[in-house]
Formats: sequence, structure tokens, C-alpha cells
Amino acid sequence: MPFRSILFNPATRLDRLEKALGAAPDWVALDLEDGVGPAEKDNARQMLTEFSNDGMKGVADRIAVRINGLDTRAGIRDLAAMLDWPTSPGLLILPKVEAAAHVLQFVNLLAVGKGSPTLLLTLETAAGIAEGAAIARAAPKGSVIGYGSADHMAETGGTMAAASLAFGRSQVINAAALAGHAAVDGAWLDYRDKAGLRDEAAMVKSLGFDGKIAIHPDQVATINDVFSPTPEEISTARDVLAAADAAGGGAFAFEGRMIDAPVLDRARRIAAIGRY
Repeated sequence: MPFRSILFNPATRLDRLEKALGAAPDWVALDLEDGVGPAEKDNARQMLTEFSNDGMKGVADRIAVRINGLDTRAGIRDLAAMLDWPTSPGLLILPKVEAAAHVLQFVNLLAVGKGSPTLLLTLETAAGIAEGAAIARAAPKGSVIGYGSADHMAETGGTMAAASLAFGRSQVINAAALAGHAAVDGAWLDYRDKAGLRDEAAMVKSLGFDGKIAIHPDQVATINDVFSPTPEEISTARDVLAAADAAGGGAFAFEGRMIDAPVLDRARRIAAIGRY
């Protein structure tokens, strides 16, 4: 699956899941962290445990789960419960990652459970942004690096303006690129402002982001449209991949330019999106 759009939905509101899926995001993220108050954490976890038994199997390839941080009691309980779920989500989101050691611990614990969900590691603190490259390199192949812009700005005292977010976004993009991972930008908070959302999505796409978080179903169509490659881009990506197969490995020339591993990785991502 691509990572153009990830629509967040509180885990306590599974009654909204059908509508969320109907908006056609690439992923619906059932949230156990910020979307659920402290008094509801246990209830939300139990609801997802029950959902894993009878409802997740048919949609697991579109379901993400954001657990609480592993430096909290709630996060440890979330992960312990999830390791026993009969069906795992396709994407597992770990918030506020601050060190490569956290990633390695997380991966080792996941190996005990069933299935192997893709990991989305969110950098949303000053410490996480500073350690972004090490965190990305510790993540398994195929992982995603996310930018938690709102939490980062809450810590630094910055605003949600593009200038304030420029450093964090650049760090996230660079970390993801170093490890060959996809990168996902944070949310546009005014869900009624579709023009502002489109402008910001186009801008972060130009920086190298592969997608963006949504906080309302009405945002999904705009995000998907911006991050979907054009037919021409899909065709070129497929031609590059075909030329790579013919070249038999290593760098090669294609239409007057040299193609190497990073360009091939991008072509693969574009071609993959083109299948949906």
C-alpha cells in the first residue's frame, strides 16, 4: 500500500470506521494515544482487542494502529495486548520516538508476536528530530518516518507556519532518505480549509514527502489527489524499472541521465501507487 493519506480515528469510535474507510484513505489509523483520554485508555485497548478478533481481518491491509509511547505504562500495555491479537494491523505507529535504541527494542518485541506490520516511526520532539538519522537507520526496510509537527512546535514554541516547520520537515526528509524510507508529513489542522491543505500538501510533496496525515475524512480526497503521481510519472517510473531489469543491476543510463539506487527506490514507490 502507498502512504499518501493516513486518516486518524479514535480507537473508542469504531462506529466511525465505515465512514473513515469510505473516504478512501490509504490507511485509517485507530488511535490509542492522543485521540483517547487517560480515563479511556483501557477501554480503547479492549475495544481494539475485540476488533482484532472479529472485524480487523478483512481490512487489516488498510488499518493502522497508533499505540502510546513505550516510555509510558499505557504504551507497554498496548504492545503487550497487541502481541496476542489474532490479527495484526498492516501498519503500526510508534509516537515520539527519540532514540535508535527505542526502535531496536520495539522491533525485538514485535518479533515475539504474530505478523509483521509495517512500522511508522514519528519524530515529534526536539530529541527525536535531533536523532532522526540514527532512528531511521535502525528501522526495518520498508518503514515510514513521520513528522509530528504539532507536538514539535508545542515543544519549541514555534507556530504551524511553513517557516517554523521548515527545519523539522527537512530533518525528517533527510533521515528518511538516508535509510530509503518513505516520509509522511503532519496534519493540516483546519479541516475546513481545503485550499490551504492543498497548498501545504503540494509544498511538502516538493520537499520529498510521500504523504500527509489527515484528521477529518473531508481532507482525504485533497491529500490523495496531490500525492498521486500523474499518468506520465507512472509511465516513466515503469520504464525506468524495466530499463533497470534490462541493465542487470548497478547504475545505468536512461534518457540521458544516470539512474542509481535512490532514483530506483522512488520509481518503485511511484509504480506501486499507480497500481491503486
